[in-house]
Amino acid sequence: MAESLHKTDPAFIPPFPGSVAKYLSPKSAFHLRHGTIVPFVALREGRPVGRIAAIINQTHNERYADRTGFFGFFECENDPATADALFRKAEEVLREAGMDCVRGPYNPSINDDCGVLVERFDLPPVIGLTWNPAYYPSLLEGTGFASVRTLFGMNLPMYRLPQPARLARIVERIASRSKLRIRTMDISRLPEELKIVREVYNATLERNWGFIPISMEDLLGAADDIRAIADPRLLLIAEMDGKDAGVAITLPNFNEILAKVKATPHWLRLPHIFFLMKTQKIRNVRQTVLGVVPGCRDRGLHAWLIHEQFVRAQERYANATLGWLEDTNVEIIKNCEIVGGEPERSWRIYEKPLGK
Repeated sequence: MAESLHKTDPAFIPPFPGSVAKYLSPKSAFHLRHGTIVPFVALREGRPVGRIAAIINQTHNERYADRTGFFGFFECENDPATADALFRKAEEVLREAGMDCVRGPYNPSINDDCGVLVERFDLPPVIGLTWNPAYYPSLLEGTGFASVRTLFGMNLPMYRLPQPARLARIVERIASRSKLRIRTMDISRLPEELKIVREVYNATLERNWGFIPISMEDLLGAADDIRAIADPRLLLIAEMDGKDAGVAITLPNFNEILAKVKATPHWLRLPHIFFLMKTQKIRNVRQTVLGVVPGCRDRGLHAWLIHEQFVRAQERYANATLGWLEDTNVEIIKNCEIVGGEPERSWRIYEKPLGK
């Protein structure tokens, strides 16, 4: 669907084959653990011109004791009438389920791809971050949605930056007086390591707006993808006094591979992708998770993890995308700026009430 609408846009990158269908399957981790996804496609003369999914996330509503409905997997031609028809259909499902408002886009939750890109539409997307054409914000706002949150992505041009001396001094001071250790994850024991990621992730992000705990099923569903694309040196676990205290996960930007199969026929894409994985060097990375458990915050561990990621990534990669970052996450944004991060793109989460 997305490809049929946007393939002529130079910034568009096709998704990995089957990646959207995986989420919509009744056997997906979301369906089994969190709620329901009801997808719709808009057709004109038999040709798909838009899609949307109404999402009921019981995990969210139980946690916050509210009745928020969600939408996701939104794609649409540049036609307000088509967008209006799609949203009316999704809102009908959510209203019948007793929801009071609709929020999104989440694909399908806040722990996955989310947000509408609102600037730098000329840049191709980075792995795990959404891209859309410039007319999407107007489509949503034209159907009554208002922005309720802004998410930021920062670029770290490691190829032209020295290693951050200020953070190095902070790390040196911490190391001299703390029982801290940073180690790489053991890919051969990935399910066990992901248990640590889950514990730290959930403890770290519980203060974030709209947060819902990530389950082991969610993480194990991504384990094969992590094994296939990860650079083990950039999967870090921090320990303090012998206890797991923080996690930093940086992934190579696999979209650089997908960009090279844009002109490849669909039936040849998978073998082409596997060939490129063996022959092409990925030049950039994305920092996907950076967190420190509450009891170890304000002790410099964020700075240490950022510094360690920078030093290791700079050996092989040119740029890093940091985020997304919530606009309220002042400490992380400040540390990213200290390293040399530059604001690059942003997304919005939208919401509107559901009338009776």
